[in-house]
Amino acid sequence: MSKHPFPYAYWTKVLGGLIMLAGVFSFFFQHHRRHVYDFNDLAVGLSWGLVFIFFSKERTDDEMVQSLKFKALTRSIIIAFFATHMYNYFFLNWQFERGKGNILSLSAYQYLALTLLLATGYFYWLKRRVTSNEGE
Repeated sequence: MSKHPFPYAYWTKVLGGLIMLAGVFSFFFQHHRRHVYDFNDLAVGLSWGLVFIFFSKERTDDEMVQSLKFKALTRSIIIAFFATHMYNYFFLNWQFERGKGNILSLSAYQYLALTLLLATGYFYWLKRRVTSNEGE
């Protein structure tokens, strides 16, 4: 029995895409019904969909693909953490008064959605760059 570092089969990328579409549909449906943009609701659908897309196997699942995914994920975690921290600091809490105000923050789903969106995009960009260099 061979061990794969990514637990989901290749077809779960389709499931992830469907979950993302359901999240986007839910976001616009909630806006139409309540007239409120609920970005946390959108982030939930994007997070779950991107988990299935990013952590599923590729058609050619070798050491190069695994290292590219690891590289993309590690860099995306740092970038997303920095971006959410700066957004929280500069845009959500700049009028905070000690003892009077509430501390606002982005949700964990929004952070996870940003991280996985960056990781997935960066991984496919790295993969395309590597495969185009092999063709030359």
